[in-house]
Amino acid sequence: MTQMQTRSPRSAREPQPFERWQDEPRVDTRLKVIGQAKYAEDLPDPPNLIYAAAVRTSHSHARIVSVDVAAAEAVPGVLAVLHPGNVGEFGVHYTAKSTSDEPLFITTDRSRYDGDLVGMVAAVDLRTARKAAQLVDVVYDPLPVLFSVEEALAPGAALIHDDLGTNLTLEDSVEWGDVDSGLAAADRVFDETFVSPMVYAHPMEPATTVLVDATKGIFEYWMPIGNPHGLVQETAHLFGVDRKQVRVHVPYVGGTFGSKHFSPHLTAAAALSRKLGRPVKYVATDEEGFRLTSRHAMVYRARVGMRSDGTIIALDVLLDVDTGAYKTGGAFAATRNGVASSWGAYRVPNFRVRARTAYTNKVPGSFFRNTGKTQTTFGIEAAIDSVAAQMGIEPMEFRRLNALRRGEHHAEAWRVGTKHGQADIAVPLDTDLEEMMRQAVEGIGWDGRPTSPEERNANGRVARGRGLALMLRTGPGTGAANARATLDPDGCVTITHNTAENGAGSHTMLRIITARSLGIPTSQVRVTEPDTDNGLFFTGVSSMRTTVQMGGAVQTACLNLRELIVESASEVWGGKPGEWQIADGRLVAGVEDHGLADLVAALEGGPRLEADGSWTSPETDEPSFGAPDHWSPGAAAVEVEVDRETGEVRLLRYSAVADAGHALHYRSAQGQIEGGAIMGIGISLFEEMHYDEGQILNGDAFQYRLPLMMDIPKEFRATLIENGDGPGPFGAKAVAQVSIPCAAPAICNAIYDAVGVRVRATPFTAERVLAALEALPPAG
Repeated sequence: MTQMQTRSPRSAREPQPFERWQDEPRVDTRLKVIGQAKYAEDLPDPPNLIYAAAVRTSHSHARIVSVDVAAAEAVPGVLAVLHPGNVGEFGVHYTAKSTSDEPLFITTDRSRYDGDLVGMVAAVDLRTARKAAQLVDVVYDPLPVLFSVEEALAPGAALIHDDLGTNLTLEDSVEWGDVDSGLAAADRVFDETFVSPMVYAHPMEPATTVLVDATKGIFEYWMPIGNPHGLVQETAHLFGVDRKQVRVHVPYVGGTFGSKHFSPHLTAAAALSRKLGRPVKYVATDEEGFRLTSRHAMVYRARVGMRSDGTIIALDVLLDVDTGAYKTGGAFAATRNGVASSWGAYRVPNFRVRARTAYTNKVPGSFFRNTGKTQTTFGIEAAIDSVAAQMGIEPMEFRRLNALRRGEHHAEAWRVGTKHGQADIAVPLDTDLEEMMRQAVEGIGWDGRPTSPEERNANGRVARGRGLALMLRTGPGTGAANARATLDPDGCVTITHNTAENGAGSHTMLRIITARSLGIPTSQVRVTEPDTDNGLFFTGVSSMRTTVQMGGAVQTACLNLRELIVESASEVWGGKPGEWQIADGRLVAGVEDHGLADLVAALEGGPRLEADGSWTSPETDEPSFGAPDHWSPGAAAVEVEVDRETGEVRLLRYSAVADAGHALHYRSAQGQIEGGAIMGIGISLFEEMHYDEGQILNGDAFQYRLPLMMDIPKEFRATLIENGDGPGPFGAKAVAQVSIPCAAPAICNAIYDAVGVRVRATPFTAERVLAALEALPPAG
């Protein structure tokens, strides 16, 4: 049961009553419900289509000694086998600076993780391709396997990339004040450690099916991807062609959560298509998805210096970030984001964080919903609760004492190595964290105080407890967005863009922005599918960019189109442009009343009414936080039951709160909060990629535990605070990633409230809870 909060008053910038837009059905709902929405695997087969299957290693670390493809080539219907011995026949021009770089093609020297791509088979049908792929005989020379940052950076550890001479990927840091002096002056100092493992995003549509046709002098892809322009760039680089010779279409995306981005199997399929002169379809399996991408594992160690009055005087954080076998774009993002979120939502006068990121023999860590920040939010929020308990301060009161307040900066100045940043380049806090806490705890009928012993133990062996968590991150990542609004002959407006519809309601949001900006009904708005051939760049649907950045670009395009429309109306029918208005899709000025289609007809032979809009991040050389235009906070409260005999944790009530600024489509925005919280619950209680004996042990849907409906509390509330004070269209803020990081610390803190043990690694399995309970000293 989802309980809906009454919507808050809208911003003064609201051009018309918001209720009209909140009841709009999502653009994609009907087609998805009746099964007619087209995903990459559903697209019609082009003539002469052939199929590809990957050859992947099951060794986490081994040299490739030899590859024998004779048996595979002998299978009837096999057309070609791409392998390390014949890469030169496929016309690739890319030479990596290091084997550590994100691979653009198959690996040729060694396997660095279980699932590394060592070849690809093309055949007349999918079954033949997969059968032949299993017959490729690769001989390996096993090497030592490293499954943690500690192992990888130990003296004498085997090198995963020989040319680097180290397994250290990168280091990062931020500091302000004087941490050492702050810790020395503290009345009490606490050491806290929390561990987040690698997990898999596990979208419903496996990552990543692709149809590619390289037979017409261009490379043309149809596939689900969040950043199609990234694939354009990598393909052009690999094959030595102009970017204009690469085109990417993006149909409906069956969920992504960061998992659908560039991967070497895409360009391997493209190479086969070009060589064989036929389009190629690669159909991904769920098992392969586990071996393409993962969330970075992270260890968060904090030393917290406290004054006796309950305020923080110093915080010193060490982060170990496991990036897996290769340095994808996510390696820098996870490290930087982890560093930039490691102090949480708190006022810390003396702060230092140092991060080291290392290569291991795991699936490469890459982008993931709330990249790098979910792990640090677990760390800081669980640490804060632990410190509060040890000091005898109620957790909510502790947060009231230390949380940043509206208008405050996290610091007046900070350092990243030799570079310095100043508060005036970062926006001050633009939300009320105390109000978010209040609404979160009220959402589960709690006053924020520790559960009384009577209530905690009312059910005998099953103890009850409650927990709270905050999160604070900067708004969308830096980027750029471009869009085009065109008035069509039938009086409808078409929005051209490159925003993937990944299930979040992005196209619905763009449709509503268009209608509201132009004064037309949504029935007169068309939103196209992404196609890079339109020349409109977008950084991608990641890091919460869509609402503020692409939404801003679409709004600007529509406002520019509106000016063209009223100017044209005044030229055709007289009057001044300022006298013409667009209302309910019609042009009105005094007694004049015309449809938009009438204007297009009157301009026949004249210029097309079309306008572009753009949004670009402010330019800055600030080394740590960029130049965020707003902050995105979240809060959550949860009530749990813990069985003292089995260690089982069951959620009873859950409340998530987000500051949306203004929800452009309430149901879609609320769905993002609900979905993020449920994903966070899965990470908290069940999800972990297990490695042992040199391999992934649970890399398939049957062994990788996801949350089920029975795991979701019956009382589940998602609340949107709306003050209309965001930088996006009509006061909107970004909210898509603010609920996922609150789940783990809130549940961790609730377990402690229930049974007095702090479980310091996710997921909070029954085994871990029992082990923590058994470690408690005997009562009395």
